[in-house]
Amino acid sequence: MYRVLLSGAAGSGKGTIARMLVREFEPMGFQYFAAGDFIREHIARGTEFGIRAQSFLNKGEHVPESLLNGAILAEMLKAGPKVVLDGYPRNLSQLKMVEEQAPLNLVVELKVPRKILIDRLSKQLVHPASGRAYNLEVNPPKEEGKDDITGEPLFKRSVDQLEVARRRLEVYDKTENKVLDYYKKQNKCLTLSGESSKAVFEAVSDVMRRDLTATPSRSAYA
Repeated sequence: MYRVLLSGAAGSGKGTIARMLVREFEPMGFQYFAAGDFIREHIARGTEFGIRAQSFLNKGEHVPESLLNGAILAEMLKAGPKVVLDGYPRNLSQLKMVEEQAPLNLVVELKVPRKILIDRLSKQLVHPASGRAYNLEVNPPKEEGKDDITGEPLFKRSVDQLEVARRRLEVYDKTENKVLDYYKKQNKCLTLSGESSKAVFEAVSDVMRRDLTATPSRSAYA
């Protein structure tokens, strides 16, 4: 079993890097899980959960635990024993649930200056139906202006959406830093500059290869 969490604010590139890692380690059975994808799927389907979740996301807030009610953890466990997690767990309540049933081996903190995050968010193209985002410089779509999966058109974030994104950065600082503090005390947190996705990918890949070839008695990350 091996579970690695990519943690970073909106625009840090954690989704891009997480997918790069899954492609690299897929022969070893690694899967990808993003809580955001689970939530966006319900929003797209118009479920009761999705409608209620959307009301919080529109304000730049996280979906509250009372609404999630363990559903995301159940989905995460379906991804299997080897998984790259994108932004989950993101608060202490989720952390407690995860550590009780599926402890993490490695947590990667992506540090990116706020000015760069805002600049990246302003340059993103978004697929409204799925929430998939592309950065014109770091992670451009395969075909200009079109979503890689559906081929549907992409749109730039509106001024209102950018304001929501700024609020999400503030929420991240207040909640996810506590999760990182926990894993730092466990000596499982690797802090890297998120300004280069390639450099982060290579550094995390090296740690994962070392851990996955280590003897069972060796700690996951030290």
